[in-house]
Amino acid sequence: MKILITGGCGFVGANLARYFHAQGHEITVLDNLARRGSEFNVEDLTALGIRYVHGDVRNVEDLTPLGKYDIICETSAQPSAIDGYANPLFDLSNNTFGLINVLEKARRDESILFLWSTNKVYSGDRVNAIPVVEKETRWEWNPDSGYAARGFSFDKGISEQFDVDGGQHSIYGLSKICADLICQEWFDAFGVRTVVNRFSCLAGPGQFGKSAQGWVAWWLIAFHFGLPLTYIGWNGKQVRDMLFMPDIARLIDLQIQNIDRCAGKVFNIGGGPKLAMSLREMTAWCEKRYGRQVPVTILDDPRKADHVVYLSDASSAGKYAGWEVQVGIEEGLQQIYEWVEKEHDRLARLYMK
Repeated sequence: MKILITGGCGFVGANLARYFHAQGHEITVLDNLARRGSEFNVEDLTALGIRYVHGDVRNVEDLTPLGKYDIICETSAQPSAIDGYANPLFDLSNNTFGLINVLEKARRDESILFLWSTNKVYSGDRVNAIPVVEKETRWEWNPDSGYAARGFSFDKGISEQFDVDGGQHSIYGLSKICADLICQEWFDAFGVRTVVNRFSCLAGPGQFGKSAQGWVAWWLIAFHFGLPLTYIGWNGKQVRDMLFMPDIARLIDLQIQNIDRCAGKVFNIGGGPKLAMSLREMTAWCEKRYGRQVPVTILDDPRKADHVVYLSDASSAGKYAGWEVQVGIEEGLQQIYEWVEKEHDRLARLYMK
């Protein structure tokens, strides 16, 4: 197959490129290199013989000369949930208007399009309305509260049937729910085979994390270099489920194989309750793994539109694509640890200026 990966020098895009290249597919990555660290992936991917094109999904003229592809993976985005408040148009132009350009290319070329959406399509107000109880190291949903809502269960988490209405999505989340709905509409109106995956926290080697986005990798990078960390709200006990890159790539592979069942659908994707950690628990894991502590600042006020607890119910991906999580927390974090050790010199150029 011929596969185009937009944002292909970012964390997800570059790992997908390596995965599908290893299977013998013809891969092109398009990236504007706006994200720090993406320039390193240009070197690594071209060394494998993967075609790199410098371009921007916001520019139709950058997409037109690329030719036709069987599959388009739309991984380009402004991915931070907090940066968009300072410049809303930047999020919308990258994550929504850019998606329309890519989607129109898929329509012209009869390509299958995969959109990287997010759990931020669910309002902070709606998610945080689920009652919680404070434990020693984390907040947990309270099953004794009697709370009930469509698309939610205490044992599985939040499915794609959960309400997307309300404010408190963040501008990033807003830009993604727009793109998400546009893909669904293009499938219904024009027959473009789209698959929308609403991912929770993604992690793995090659993620140049920071506190605003990519927090799992950022925690290990911070401990490696002895950099300070910050808990923003909820005393560092907010909880997220995580998912590691091998399972992400395998998900897309299975959805391609089962495209007749998956096209036009939306999936919530994450590690679920078994792959969930709080910030405090991640700090404790790093302290044990590195044998030292780093300074931690605790801020009382949470970030706008943030979730106190978010866990994904990914059972629909199992039903339609035969997918299930295989990489556990220990294995996934160990992979990131080994990558950080190996890439010390490169990472120092980014984080030790």
